Amino acid sequence: MGRLIDISWPSVGITVVAELADELNPEMCEEFWRCLPFKVLQAHPVVSGESLYAWAPVVSSAPVHVKERIIDCPVGRLRFSQSTGNKFSIQYGKGLEPLYQPVLGMVLPEYLHLLPKVGKEVWESIFWRKDEIFVHVAPHEAGVVTREGSERDDYPTELMRAFIDEANRIQEIEPEDLRAIRLGQVKGTGTFGQYFSAWDFAQNMLRDYINYTMYVMLRLADKQSPQIISQTIDEIDPPYTTYLGHSGLVQLEAFAIQMRDAVREAKDAEEVKLILSAFLRYGNRLVAWAYHYFPWHIGLFYNRPHDGQELPGRFLQAPIEP
Repeated sequence: MGRLIDISWPSVGITVVAELADELNPEMCEEFWRCLPFKVLQAHPVVSGESLYAWAPVVSSAPVHVKERIIDCPVGRLRFSQSTGNKFSIQYGKGLEPLYQPVLGMVLPEYLHLLPKVGKEVWESIFWRKDEIFVHVAPHEAGVVTREGSERDDYPTELMRAFIDEANRIQEIEPEDLRAIRLGQVKGTGTFGQYFSAWDFAQNMLRDYINYTMYVMLRLADKQSPQIISQTIDEIDPPYTTYLGHSGLVQLEAFAIQMRDAVREAKDAEEVKLILSAFLRYGNRLVAWAYHYFPWHIGLFYNRPHDGQELPGRFLQAPIEP
């Protein structure tokens, strides 16, 4: 039997118990377990159907042995997507994407009926209300110690610890730079005085930079020399971070310059991985907040008929086929 965890949404008044897939993906489950307990912003996907996901405060590169397609996941399935931001997901209804994701565990059967209520609250929050709903994840058994010492001790340099400290600072509060972008306070962005286009570009470029570029560099650090990793980052990083800095993400641009310098001076692959892991911890938090506050309700103007809904986009759970 796998280890048990509590997953709670205090503002919704619901707690469920889940079992980790320790026998299927032991290394990944151990990395997840070691980051407990944590409290992060809860999100809902806007393209992959009826599930919940949240950016966990860990950067996992553990080997994965068992994956499952989202469209095949049973209600209650826990997944952990290393390659899309280190998000852990909970399936509460019908999935839409055929993508494979690593299996993290399963909500116990007696709690499954509670998940759609959480799904409805989080969907309405992410789509238009913009309430900040937080999820708390902790060992089920009280008093269990999952980490020894401070997580800052895992990162030996001041720069790495600066990345981690900033990631921790913005874990429960919206970063000031992102808030300025969504309120249109960044001057000189957006053609002819409007700023939605600049917001949209920054949101999407941030996601692609952190999730699909820098995480890939972390995975490649075991396969290429530190020199090649450094040269590659020096080529691909500035176009992202110069634009994002211009868009208002000033702290990100400054950290990225320091990150490139540190990778250039790294002695070996392990040091490169530590630098990138710490940087990604910070970047993932930015992506989580940018995702939450993006105006997804604009989708109401670009809808198609769906299960008899007058205004597609409103919560209406799809029937589950047996």
